[in-house]
Amino acid sequence: MPLLRMPDSAFHPGHLVMVDIPGRTLESDTAAFLRRNHIRAVCLFRRNLGTETEVRRLVADLHDVLGPHALIGIDQEGGSVVRATFLPQAPAAMALGAIDDEALAEAVGAAVARGLRSLGINWNFAPVLDVNNNPANPVIGERSFGADPARVSRLAAAWMRGSLREGVACCVKHFPGHGDTHVDSHLALPTVDKPRAELDRTELLPFKALAASAPAVMTAHIVYPQLDPDHPATLSKAILGGILRGEWGYDGVVITDALMMKAIAERYGYARASVMAIDAGADMVLAQGGMAEQQAAIDALQSAFDDGRLTPAQGGRAM
Repeated sequence: MPLLRMPDSAFHPGHLVMVDIPGRTLESDTAAFLRRNHIRAVCLFRRNLGTETEVRRLVADLHDVLGPHALIGIDQEGGSVVRATFLPQAPAAMALGAIDDEALAEAVGAAVARGLRSLGINWNFAPVLDVNNNPANPVIGERSFGADPARVSRLAAAWMRGSLREGVACCVKHFPGHGDTHVDSHLALPTVDKPRAELDRTELLPFKALAASAPAVMTAHIVYPQLDPDHPATLSKAILGGILRGEWGYDGVVITDALMMKAIAERYGYARASVMAIDAGADMVLAQGGMAEQQAAIDALQSAFDDGRLTPAQGGRAM
C-alpha cells in the first residue's frame, strides 16, 4: 500500500489531522495555519473548486505548503457524489452494479483517477463498500454497488484496481457498513443492531475482502451494539482495534469520517472525539470546520500525547 506511506520524521499531532479550507484560493492566513500545525492532509469540497485552471493553482499551492508528502483528498465517487464537476462524470456505483462487469468497473475507476491526477489530487474517498440492503437508507442508495455483498466486493475491488493503477490512492468506506441505516449520520447517530454472524455475511464481508489491498479505510459514525454497545465505530476500540486491526490484520491508514457530523460533534465534540478516534485505532481524523475547531482537535491530540494517553506509535501510519 505504498501510495499513503510516509518516511519517518519528527512527530507532530498535525500529521494526524486532515482539514478542509475555505474558498477557491489558498489565503495567507490559511497557509500559515497549515504550516504552523505541520498539517499534511487537506480535503477539498465543491466550494473549493472553481474552473479547472483555478483548481490546478489551488492544488499546486497546497502541495507547496503541505510539503512533498501532501495528501489532497476528495469525494469523487461518481453519480451524484462528485466534487470536480468539470471532469468527465462517472456513473454511480449502483449503475455499475446493475451492469456487473468487472472490466468496466476497473476502467471507470481508472478514468476517475486520471482526471484527479491531472489536477494534482492524490487521494479519492472511494469506492463505497456499503451494501445497499435497506431501501429506506437516506444517504447511501446509488452510491452502493448493490445489495449482494459478494458483488459489492468484486466490483469495488475492480474499481479500486483501476484507480491504484493510475496512481491515485483509494479510501474504502464506511466501515463497518452504512448500508442498513435509516438515519443519516450527518444529522444523528444511527444504530445497526445485528449479531456478528449476520454482519459477517453482509456489512463486513466487502471490507474483509478488500482489507489486504485497500490503502485506506474510512470509519462510520454508527453504533453497532452487538460489537460495541457504548461507542460508534469511529471511536470504538472493539471495532477498529479489535476487528479491523486485530482480527483482520489491516495495516493501511484508517481515517475517520468528518468529526463535524452531528453523530459525533453533538455528543463528543472535536477535541474529545479526535483523541478517542486515535486511541481506538484510527490514524487520522477528518477535522472539518473553522480554524478554531481544527486547532481544538490538534491541541487535544497534543495534550493527549503530552500526558501519555496517546503514544506516537498510535499515529505511526500517518506520520
